[in-house]
Parts: sequence; structure tokens; C-alpha cells
Amino acid sequence: MRSPDYTRLATQLPAVYQQNPVSFAQVDAYLGLADELNRAIVERLEDLLTGLGPDAVLRWPADVPLDAGADALLRSYLATYDEVAAWTGFVFPESWPRTEAGLARRRQFLARSARLWRRRGTPRGFLSWFALYFGLAGVDRLPYLLEHYKTPGNVATLAPYTATLFVPAPRFTEWARRQEAVDFVYRYAPAHVSMRVCFVDPDRFAQPPLSNPPVLPDSPTEAELQAYADAVATHQQELNALLCSTVSEIDHKNGIHIHACIDEGRPHDRLGVGRLPTT
Repeated sequence: MRSPDYTRLATQLPAVYQQNPVSFAQVDAYLGLADELNRAIVERLEDLLTGLGPDAVLRWPADVPLDAGADALLRSYLATYDEVAAWTGFVFPESWPRTEAGLARRRQFLARSARLWRRRGTPRGFLSWFALYFGLAGVDRLPYLLEHYKTPGNVATLAPYTATLFVPAPRFTEWARRQEAVDFVYRYAPAHVSMRVCFVDPDRFAQPPLSNPPVLPDSPTEAELQAYADAVATHQQELNALLCSTVSEIDHKNGIHIHACIDEGRPHDRLGVGRLPTT
């Protein structure tokens, strides 16, 4: 038995049962049957996290023959992860491929699911879940969430609890993928926040006002306080201008064309389809 925490049932009996060695040996042998069952349960629980957890892919499934082949092994792992995800009430999206790459993403989700659920409803938790859902981990530009009501001054709209999610457009060129991102926001954004999605050039994240919000020093002087107030006013104006002018970037291939596109292969954008208003 691998677990050191299990204690035989006979040793937990009152001392009076151990006064007669012969009788105690009989009781010990009888309770040993229950001990064997309990040991099996303990060992099963010790293997549960490995067999039905994120690290299930690190061991060969017990119900898969050694000569079953790679496809059968992959199906077994996918079925295991689907079962574990169902415990949290989650169904893996159809856009996650049922391949080795999709298996790795499922494993990453299961390893982080408790933290994701614990941080749901927070800006950082929402962005982490968005990046994991769409496989954006490790890319140069991650989405940027701008909550209008948390920025300095009155920004863009007087409506309370509104926000804009800036998403790098090159990672979402196809309409179906953009619609999936919008559906994700509709489903997982906090219920009290009205959030719009804008697909923008990644360079926008490195430009003002998203890249340089004003910061007040810890022990500001009077001059620093005035400079901070001026910076806040400028930052507010830049945010207003950005939010009122931002549109979703659409490449020529996925733009709206009338009948047949006569500009195929040319950089000319005849109808301005590369810059359509966002919804």
C-alpha cells in the first residue's frame, strides 16, 4: 500500500480486544477483508488526479490496448478531458481542434480552470480567459480592455458601466472567428457591463493613449500635481478621440464586395471596406 495514512481497522479497536492474542488475530483477519477494500479505495483516490486531471496525458489509459494506435489514444484522452470539463459545467468549443494541439489547450484549461472561475468577473480574469480561449498566449499583442467609467474624467459616453475591448485584428481575420469573439464577450463579460468589441491594428496598443496613462508620483510636489492634472486632461481628450473614431479593421479578402471583386490582388480599397464601423 502506497499511502502511509491508512491505519488497519483492528488497531483502532479498544485495548480490551487485544488482551487475548488468539481472539484478536481472528478479529484482525476478519477486519482485514475490509482493510483490503479500503486500501483499494485509497489507492484509487491517489490515482484519481493523474487519471482524471490535467496530467491524464502523462499516463497510458488503462482501457486502451498498447497496440491500439495513436488515433485511439487521442480519442481516449479527449473523452477523459470532456468528462472532467463537464464536472465544471463547461463544454469545449467546437473551434478547439480535436488534435494534439487541441488536446494541449484542453489540458491548459483544466489546469487553470479553478483560477479562471475564481477570477471571473474581474478585468484581469476576463482577459486571461479570453486569451486562453482563443489561443493568444505568447503573442506580441494581447487584447486591451478599456473600462470607460474607470478612466479619468468623463470618457466617450455618460452611460454607466460601458467598456471597449480592443482585439488585435490579424488574429481575427475571418468573420466566423470575429463572431465567436463577440459571442464570447456576450457570454463571459460581467452582466452589469455593456462591452463592445473592436478589431484594431496591433500597433494601436503601443500608441497613446493606450500605452501611456498618467501616473501620479508617490510623494508629488505641487508642480507634479499640476503636471498630473494636465496629463489627465490630455489623456481624457485622447481617449475620447480614440473611442469616437475607432473602427474595426477588415482586410480586403474579408471585406464586403459587390458581385465580383475587381480589385483582387491589388492594394486599392475602392469602397473603404477596410474600415467599417464597429457594432
